[in-house]
Amino acid sequence: MKKQLLSFFPFSLRFIAVHVVTYVFSGLVFMLISGYFDYFTSDPLMSVIMRPSDDPMVALAIPGQIIRGFILAFAIYPFRSTILEKPLGWLKLFSLMFILTSIGAVIPGPGALEGFFYTYFDFSNPLMGLPEITVQMLGFSWLFCYWQNKNRKTQHYLPNIPVPESSQTLS
Repeated sequence: MKKQLLSFFPFSLRFIAVHVVTYVFSGLVFMLISGYFDYFTSDPLMSVIMRPSDDPMVALAIPGQIIRGFILAFAIYPFRSTILEKPLGWLKLFSLMFILTSIGAVIPGPGALEGFFYTYFDFSNPLMGLPEITVQMLGFSWLFCYWQNKNRKTQHYLPNIPVPESSQTLS
């Protein structure tokens, strides 16, 4: 159990770091390209749903991604060898993350099937949501798998330090 916990900690830190960096980068690029906040204030429906850019809660989006990254890392960790340690693992991770966190999400939002069926969101603007999520998830999946596999390969060259199985004290 301790050995699994010790391997989860660096896995989750890498996952969170790559998730936050790709989230911020993709968000900034697409915010500049598509003018999200202008669209959110000008569209009658979005202006009611989305917070303005100067709202203090918007500033919590990045720290919130640390929590989201941890939750996603926790969910992916048991399947890491099936997904990540195989050829084209980054593509498997991308498919899983993209489908479960965007188009297959059970929360009705732009780009999600639930949003299409249950909301009045205007799906005519192709730059709202899906391209940003696609770029972010592709970048995340490739970078994370690269870092994870690079780390896994270098661990073979590190000294084998035994991990104690019990918490006995030395006397």
